[in-house]
Parts: sequence; structure tokens; C-alpha cells
Amino acid sequence: MSNKFTKLAVLSTLGLLSLTACNSSTSEIYAKPSNYDSPIITINGAGEDIHHNVLSIIYDAMHDGSVASKTLSKVLYAYAESVYGVYNPITRDSGSTEITLKEAWEGTADGAPAEKVNNLKAFIRAHKAYWNYNDDGKHVDDNGNEVTDENFEPCTVEKQNVKTKWEDIEKRICSNMFSKVKSGTYTSRSYFDEGKLLKALYEDGKKVNFERSKTDYKKQIVSYTVEEEDVFDEGILTRAYYQDSTTCTTSEQYAAVKYTYVEDEIVESIYNDLLIEQYLLDEDLSAIRNSRAREINVLKIEKYSSNSLNADRLVQHLVNKIYSYAPTGAKLETDKEVIEDRFDTLFETYATVAKGLYGEIQANTDAKAIVEDLNTAASDVYQTSTGTLSGETYYKNTSYGDLIEEYEKVLKNVNNYVELDRDLYSKYTDSGTRTLEEGLDQETIKISQIESITKGWYIQSTAPSLPSTITDRLFTLSVANNKVEIGKTEDGVAQKTIDDEYAKLAAADRFESTVNGENVTWKLRDKPAPAEKDFLCSINGAYFLKFEGQYAEDDYKNDIVYDDGSAYYIVQVKEAVKDVKLRNSQSSSSYANTRGQEFLNTVIDTIAKKVGETGNYSTLSKTHWLEEMSVKFHDQSVYDYFKENYPDLFK
Repeated sequence: MSNKFTKLAVLSTLGLLSLTACNSSTSEIYAKPSNYDSPIITINGAGEDIHHNVLSIIYDAMHDGSVASKTLSKVLYAYAESVYGVYNPITRDSGSTEITLKEAWEGTADGAPAEKVNNLKAFIRAHKAYWNYNDDGKHVDDNGNEVTDENFEPCTVEKQNVKTKWEDIEKRICSNMFSKVKSGTYTSRSYFDEGKLLKALYEDGKKVNFERSKTDYKKQIVSYTVEEEDVFDEGILTRAYYQDSTTCTTSEQYAAVKYTYVEDEIVESIYNDLLIEQYLLDEDLSAIRNSRAREINVLKIEKYSSNSLNADRLVQHLVNKIYSYAPTGAKLETDKEVIEDRFDTLFETYATVAKGLYGEIQANTDAKAIVEDLNTAASDVYQTSTGTLSGETYYKNTSYGDLIEEYEKVLKNVNNYVELDRDLYSKYTDSGTRTLEEGLDQETIKISQIESITKGWYIQSTAPSLPSTITDRLFTLSVANNKVEIGKTEDGVAQKTIDDEYAKLAAADRFESTVNGENVTWKLRDKPAPAEKDFLCSINGAYFLKFEGQYAEDDYKNDIVYDDGSAYYIVQVKEAVKDVKLRNSQSSSSYANTRGQEFLNTVIDTIAKKVGETGNYSTLSKTHWLEEMSVKFHDQSVYDYFKENYPDLFK
């Protein structure tokens, strides 16, 4: 987590560019600041220019003829680079030798050569945003000792901060690119055409590798359930088309790089967003602490057609599977990664079964086993059938099954204009613009692309698109009264604390243990434990929202299912954040103590991103950083734009 710093080191010598608040809008200033070419940051008194020369960059940005809003973005970007470091050598000033964030990140790898490790250390010394601070705002090492030496040895937390920031920026790049895939502009009849995207960018003057893409790219069906960060790894987009992957070692090589769309068009907006988040960390930390942040994993199983028998049986099968994860050792499961991997995989498998796509189920060993198990237990569910006209094999009473049976009706009467359902015929032929077979393929693709799982971090002000009963419980529950935090034992965490917290968790879990000498056996409780909380239950250390309703009446264990009439929902709550968890390390409930400093930093940065996307934090942030920079205006249009949009600067 970045610590609050009232004046960033890069602009600690205020007066670099003075703010001109004139009574008359006709006032204009053109002179360059006297220290236009002066270095801003030095290390060890050697005069080494570690950061961008913010003076010249800001001045040039405001004097390059850009429209005012673009000028503002450039100014903020330059400032953000001085805070977080230049993204990579391609975005570095021509002739500059300053260490970039990418070069520093390379030094975090295990076994990194000494040169890269030294780059990392120098980078951290020059960028306070990565420093480790104690509760009093003092710069400290891993052991809490105050650091005063300007040539300090960066600690483990600081190195991890660099690694985390680089990886976060990379994820944001992927998210930005994935949004172009999901927009639909470059998708026709369910097939995404990367060539169309590249052609549009190329014709707009963007630096992409359109020539190579004309022969290499392919149209493809895109699963929109793919994690955004995997947009390149899954082959949906080819990164080399947008960002040159050439390994450069000299300034001449970097100058020759042609494909810089990511650097030119995406990184600037990401860095500017980081400033919004930094504003929250510095000036409004309470907004982060009081956001009621939740990390969730939700599976939705639709009831398909009027016959919901398959959905009923499938969700009961899932409930039984969740309770089958009984403890296997002396204690309940407490490893967050083990729990997350377990239910991420489980929900994805049941989502595959729920869609009913015969081919996908047959190709998934676990999904196929679920269907076979259901058929063994009750022969009246997931019956297979084959269309007499289409020849397609399907499971009855599923989304895909309904589709095939509907399609069969069209095929049966396609040459009988009296009996033919014209609306269905138009649906499959897209009003006569495609064949019936093409229509079936594309309607099948639509089913495969249904997003049955809602996962990730959310805050109360931007709740996920789920039934209000779910979100009301999710965000109004009192975390202090509903969830015990323990996490894995970390160095420096007293075993007594873990044991005390563990005892609370075990007393509220739906599994109870019997100890016979050295043997420990577990069984499901016959009824909820007296210590179980109001809205959440723990099942071998994994937490699920509880619901009252018809589905839970027969057996209390079914209260983890919510039925809204058209679909069933099961809501796993991975994290539920309360104020104290995000506070200083002196609190025993702080994530710093229960999960470690790295986890705390990651959570705070994640929540800051979510909060920064709400309200008027964007405007507040821009006003704040412009005040910090004490910007001088030389251009009338820029002056007028700033005065209209950021009047607080002129009071």
C-alpha cells in the first residue's frame, strides 16, 4: 500500500510552475519557468536525474497545441510517471537513462542478475510510492526499524510493491483490450474478427502491426467467460500486433520500435487512474475503509423452460458436493488458495452442465461425470435425445435442449408455409440473411457465452447485477458479527492468536469434530451450531451466504441456495472487508497480521480502484494534483478550460 505523502518528492521544491489565478480571463503567460531544464531528483548528491524532468514535460504538454482536455491528461500522466516510474523503456524520454518500472520489475524475479537487482533497488529509492511505512508514517524496513539512510537497502515489502504494481498495470492493459472484444463492434454473427479491430486502429493512425495481421489473424468464437487478464494468453488477441515484443538493449533499438499502441493509447489512461487511487489513499482513506468491499464467487443456474426438474436436481447435486468437502486432518481448511481453487473449478464445472451443451459436457470429464451421476440417481433427469430432423444429440429440459427442440419445429415445417412459425424461422435465418444451419450454430454459441458466474471484488455503491435479496444481505451484513478471519500462519504471527481465532471458527462451522486420542473424525452437524452467524455459514472454512425460503425448508443445509423464481444462486463470500482489517498493523484483526502485509497492500489497492470509479473522485483527484503541481497557464483555451472545470483552483 502506498503511504500518504503530502508533497511528492518529485515536486517537493514547489514553485516549479506557479498557478496564475487571474481576475480577468484575458490574462496570458508565456514565459518558461527559470528552472525549465533543471533536474528534479538527485540521489546521493550526484545530480542524477532519476525521474522524468517534470518541469519541461509539463510545460511542453501545455504548449503543444493540444486541446485543453488532452493537455490535462498529458500533464497528469507526466506527474504520475514521476510517482510510479516510467512504464517501460519505450515510454522513456529520448536519451534518458532513468530506470523504468519494467526494468525494476525484472529485478524482482527469483535469480535475477545483479544488474537487474541493482536497478530495482535504485528505482525503489527514487520512488516513495513503493516505500514501506509504519503506522506513524515513518519509512521502515521489514522489521519496523526506521530508515533514514538515503542509500537504504530496500526491504521485501518494497520489492513486492514494485512487482504488484507492474502486474496490476499489465492486468489493466488486458482489461482495456478485452473491452474492445466485448464491445461487439468487431463481432459479426458470433465471430470476433481481430482483423477488423486492427484495420480500424490502423486507419485511425494508431501504431499497430496491421500488415502482419492481414495474413496471420483469424476469426474466432470468443468465450466471454474468459478472465480479462488472459485475453492475450488465451489467443483471443495477439499482443505483438499492439505492442512490439522485440528485446531492446540500446536507445537506437528502442527508437526503431514501430508498434506502440499500448504505450501510446492505454498506459496514459491507466497511470491517470492510478493518480485517482493515490488521491484516495492520501486524502480520503475512509472512503476505502467504509466501502463495504466484498470478494465473491456466485453461480447462477437458470431453470430453463417450464420444466425445471434438471435445474432442481443439479443444484441439489451441487449442494451435496459442497458439503462433501469435509475436513481431512485435525483442523478445518484455512488456506485461502486451496478454498478458492476448489470452488472456482467447481462452479465452472456446474456452469458447463447447467448450459446443457452436449458437446461441451462430453469434452469435460468432471461435467460428464456429474450428468452420469444424476442419471444414475434419478433416470428422469438429463435424458439424452436426438433430433429426428437435425440429428443433434441433446439433454432434455436444458437451454441447449430447448434450442434443439425449437429448431426441430422450424425444420419440420420449413416447406409448409401454413404451419411454419414465421417468427422462429426469422430468428434462425436472421430475417433471411443466413442459412438455418448457420443460425443454429450461432444460437448455440450464444448459449456457450452466457456468463453464469459473477466473481471478483465489489463495493456497496457498485453492487453486482444480482437479485436485490442477495446484494442486500451481502452488503448489509455486519462482518464483525458474521465472519471470523484467520488466514494462514505467517512469520511473526503468534500461534496463540491463530489458535484463538481458530477456536471461534470451529465453533461456528457446519462440520464438528470428535477427538478420540490422536484420531479426529468429522461429521456434518444435525442443525446449525449455536455460534453460527446471521447471514453467513462456514463449511470447512469456506463461507456462503444463507437464505430463508422454500428451497431451505426441507433441510437447513439447503439455506445456501437462493431461488428467485427463475434461477438458483449459490453465493460464496471469499472476503468481507470491515474497517479494522484495512487499518494499521497494530490491530490484531488487520490483514497485515492475519494474511500478511502483501495481502493487505493488494486488497487496499484493489478497493481503491473500485472506489475511484465512483462518485466525483476523478474531478477531486485532478483538482488535488493540479494544486500540488502549482501549474502556470500560458494558453488561453487551457486556462479557460481549467477555470470552468476546476474552479477550486482559482479561489
